[in-house]
Amino acid sequence: MTDSSSNKNFLKTLDRGLAVIKSFDGDTPQMTLSEVARKNSMSRASARRFLLTLQSLGYVIKVDDNFQLTAKILEVGHQFLSNLNFIEVITPFMREASRLLYKACSASILNETDIVYIARIPSQHQILSVNLNVGSRLPAYCTSMGRVLLGNMTENELDAYFKHAELISHTPHTITDVKKLHKIIKQTRIDGYSIVNQELEENLCSVAVPICNQQGKVLCAINVGMPVGQLKIEEVTSEYLPVLQEAASKAEAILVHH
Repeated sequence: MTDSSSNKNFLKTLDRGLAVIKSFDGDTPQMTLSEVARKNSMSRASARRFLLTLQSLGYVIKVDDNFQLTAKILEVGHQFLSNLNFIEVITPFMREASRLLYKACSASILNETDIVYIARIPSQHQILSVNLNVGSRLPAYCTSMGRVLLGNMTENELDAYFKHAELISHTPHTITDVKKLHKIIKQTRIDGYSIVNQELEENLCSVAVPICNQQGKVLCAINVGMPVGQLKIEEVTSEYLPVLQEAASKAEAILVHH
């Protein structure tokens, strides 16, 4: 979250090229040249150069008049995930938590102002309106995993986060006041867990805990979500939280030897 405009080493061309890649999302998996240009606020000539370069590198193909990403783009993400060697350690314990709670269990890390999903154990017993997979991004300030991860920040880092984060009211329950969020995140750090109730999506509650390395640094957060009304908040704390804490504790015991 640095100010790129004053950085002499910042490559605007690379930044714009990555923006073109990221503009292919769930809403627009295929786009024409004009659509790519419009979505990225660039000229058709610039968009054409970026797309043809990506095409020659194998990251984009053209189907009729539309461009779309190829599976080769997954290589970049795979190389990143392969460096997160703790994922293979935590996955079995996430799977066990999912089995015990009949809920999907997810893990995420912080990336700029968002959390990014790095592992997810789906549940056949739970259907949520939010479609989440590895690589999905959600705002950190209003998610349980996000608040756990933000709790690992120093005060200066947290101030920098709020300087760049776009605080939007996703529901009538979303907290966007910075002072209140500072207080909540501080309490999350003390408690060692976070419960978020209907702040990202109405009728959805989630609880998250951190997984730490031997030095106490938070590696990632894991959570489960459930429809509001299924359990009271007190029951989430007494029934769901211990299962997640047990999963985190077991993972941390193994990570000590990694």
